[in-house]
Amino acid sequence: MNYLKTIGSFALLLAVAGCNPNGPDPGKGKIDPKYEGLVLNEIAAHEETQEFDTWVEVCNASDQPRELDGLGLYITDQFFKGQKIADLSGTLAPGERKVFSTADETLVTGFSSADPFTLVLGTDKDIVADSFECKADDPSLGYFASYQRLPDASGEWRLVTYSSQGKVNELFDLSKTRPTAVWAWGSHMSDLLANDGAKLKELKAKGYDHLLLNYSAFDYPTNKPLAKRLIPMCDELGIAVHAWLQAFYDGDWVSPIDDAKKAFKEEIFERIRTDAARYIEQWGVKGIHLDYIRFGGTAYKHNYTQEVNSINAVNRACREVRETCDAFEEGIVTSAALMPEANSSEYYGQVPSQMAKYIHILMPMIYRYGSYNMSDNTFKSNSNYFAERAAAGGGVSWSGIQTYDANTKGLSAEKLRRDIDLMAETNASGIVLFRYQLGTFPDVNDLWN
Repeated sequence: MNYLKTIGSFALLLAVAGCNPNGPDPGKGKIDPKYEGLVLNEIAAHEETQEFDTWVEVCNASDQPRELDGLGLYITDQFFKGQKIADLSGTLAPGERKVFSTADETLVTGFSSADPFTLVLGTDKDIVADSFECKADDPSLGYFASYQRLPDASGEWRLVTYSSQGKVNELFDLSKTRPTAVWAWGSHMSDLLANDGAKLKELKAKGYDHLLLNYSAFDYPTNKPLAKRLIPMCDELGIAVHAWLQAFYDGDWVSPIDDAKKAFKEEIFERIRTDAARYIEQWGVKGIHLDYIRFGGTAYKHNYTQEVNSINAVNRACREVRETCDAFEEGIVTSAALMPEANSSEYYGQVPSQMAKYIHILMPMIYRYGSYNMSDNTFKSNSNYFAERAAAGGGVSWSGIQTYDANTKGLSAEKLRRDIDLMAETNASGIVLFRYQLGTFPDVNDLWN
């Protein structure tokens, strides 16, 4: 068979029938009132890889039911010109949305955000309901990013680093979550994912809404496949994943101050900013958590000028991470781990009230067992100290709680709940448990509702 001749003959038949063989033209297409209000609402253009699907969400933004029969999705890119890649059918109620995906083959091929493309919702008779154009200079999508209309179904298009497939398009809002978090290592992901995420689902059911996931989950090659499974599962459950990065530590303490030059080490601050941006862009995390955002007990040895000193080094890193997160305009949250001693800036360079000018959530590690051996009163007093300093700087404090005793034996749910209740009696706005896989986590659904 002469394939080219057959294609040419088919195109001629379409033209005679009043059909456009190149699909509807978004610049010239007509509008049919029966499709009014049907819009392309969200697009994840990940080509057609083994790990990530391409999908398109169509939404009915009108106040009337709309028939989809006769509509299709048409792609024009470096490979196709007006190629139909989906046949639509059925009815969408007002506000209802439907996803077409390569995962279930309702979308017959993927397309990539790395190259220009135009997607049209329309018919082969030049009826255009809506269209979207990805231009050559537009940034490509990260693993979990998508192009979205914001506000949902009516606003302008923008790239968002996390998607909302099948849900209302909206930016992350910390106030809509519970102030309950867990620190987890990259090595914990296998356990969290086992049995279809049974333990992850249990965490959510018990009232924990945030997961502070160590940088190794994103950076270690053996962990990346697990992170690619864990993050969408967390999104589906309503658990916000924060990337937990190490600021002034890389297997050993890394001073952000060059003592010989009495100047900041610019490469340290650049690395922190770059890592934060990379975790957001590539992984779609909802927060950046700074650990080791301090000196290892020797801050007083690095104070040289009014500008170059340990406190300013810590504050600068906090400020630059906040600026990096805010630049995305996606509600990305900043948090930081603090040492639990009051008035300890001489040793760590941490001044909570100053850090809270840039950090949304201070997370003091108020670990009562072991070397600190805190009484109930000291435990609560330390929590109040950080809560008050956080508030003075415009932030909040979630008290970090140890889930194991002095012998690294996990606490029972009853004992851990007692410590949590003590923190709930203070001015702390939430809790963070250290760490996953140690201790039995109690139900906390009754707290901070």
